[in-house]
Amino acid sequence: MSFAKQIFQEKNNHFWLVLIASSLPLWLLSIAITLEGFPRPPIPAWLAITAFILAFMIGIAMVSLKRINIILFLYCLIPLLNLGIFDEISTIYKTPFILACAVILSAGLFGYQFSLSRWWRWLILLAAASLSLFFAWNAASGFWEMAANLGYVNCFPDGFGCEALAGRGDPWWVLFFGF
Repeated sequence: MSFAKQIFQEKNNHFWLVLIASSLPLWLLSIAITLEGFPRPPIPAWLAITAFILAFMIGIAMVSLKRINIILFLYCLIPLLNLGIFDEISTIYKTPFILACAVILSAGLFGYQFSLSRWWRWLILLAAASLSLFFAWNAASGFWEMAANLGYVNCFPDGFGCEALAGRGDPWWVLFFGF
């Protein structure tokens, strides 16, 4: 029986608290990695660094207290892959891309905790991780195609000395979900 279901049966009041706490490292890390980029990121540097450190501290504490297993902690580190995928992409697009990927990963984490079958748990995690990475690659590809179509050839959109991208390109969700 999954940890979330066990807690739900024992103490109905704390079920959502446990469910949210198990996804906290994933969300803190996702917020922290939005710091890298230009134009100026949406959060201050001190907050991103604090979120990054807390993500690891909370994750390690939850593993040591046996609230989550090591696989779930490693799963919560998947947002680190987004740093490479979304490298040099304007934060106007990068931030919603990263947060949308975190929503997909959270759905996988919640599905894992609700499933009774071990086989289904792993399948749910694998599917969510794969979907998140697929949409991340799709969004990055769409962004660079859009940037090329807008004439950004010798400089990065929103980079120093380049024209601002805001208001010129497609909305982020078109790039994220578009094929």
